[in-house]
Amino acid sequence: MGNKGQVAKVGYFRSHLLVAKGALRDLVQRPLGSMFTLAVIAIILALPASLYVVAKNVVIASEQVNQPAAISAYLKEGTPEARIMLLKDEIESDSAVEMVEYISSQQGLADLSQVSGFESTMSLLDEDALPALLVIHPAQATESAQRHILQLAEQHKSDFTDIRLDKDWLQRFDAVKTLSSALAVSLAVMMLIAVVLIIGNTMRFSVLAHKQEIQVMKFLGATNSYILRPYLYSGMWLGLLGAILAWLVTLVLSLVLGSSVELVASLYDSSFGFTRLDIDETLILFLLGGFLGLFAAQASARRHLSEIEPT
Repeated sequence: MGNKGQVAKVGYFRSHLLVAKGALRDLVQRPLGSMFTLAVIAIILALPASLYVVAKNVVIASEQVNQPAAISAYLKEGTPEARIMLLKDEIESDSAVEMVEYISSQQGLADLSQVSGFESTMSLLDEDALPALLVIHPAQATESAQRHILQLAEQHKSDFTDIRLDKDWLQRFDAVKTLSSALAVSLAVMMLIAVVLIIGNTMRFSVLAHKQEIQVMKFLGATNSYILRPYLYSGMWLGLLGAILAWLVTLVLSLVLGSSVELVASLYDSSFGFTRLDIDETLILFLLGGFLGLFAAQASARRHLSEIEPT
């Protein structure tokens, strides 16, 4: 009894393997139509995959620059150097402060001259044209730490003309990161629906093209599940092969974008490297493509098979 069950199980899996091979063979025997369908599926899947790669790199870049927002405290004009050093040491002694950087008026003017490239114009300005300031760097990138340092600077408000928290650029960067992630998710959902519709429509045409054969099979007693099996594997192959082509397209785009991004990063003395899809993400893409093809074939082919009756 046990041997019979084992033989039946082997026969069951062998029959599925033969059907899967036959479905793949049918796609190969129709190269023109199959390639057009696979090209469309690949492009549709490559769009969200590429946008995901871009969003992934934006998140990585944001983590690299996600340093605590510095607090700039502008000193009153004419503040003695000794008083400035005393303020610097007093603020720097707080546990919430990592370091305090003193930028004098002359240093600020020199830095601005080097960055802007207008040395001759900057030379016309007075040495005290820019206010001196203390740049306070928090030890932790938390709101509580920043609030504590602001309160600490406020205690010496009589020595400062203005106190600013330099986090506007971080907020803008976070907004770009959130927007890119939301756009990637929205586009992915729409594209995946498009893949289901394309494969489902392909399976519908395939079922209608074999209508007479299906009627004969049903007349001989074949069940809908048995007739449906080749169409399920055809949909799975379309989704899986389309996902593989989409991975190749995404890889090419990543190489092109990566070289450009790394060139820009080198101009800013950054070692940022463009990250591509890793092995886990690639496997997810392949499995997702195969599952979408299987689901589309199941939904479309089963519905049209149920409408075909033997005459």
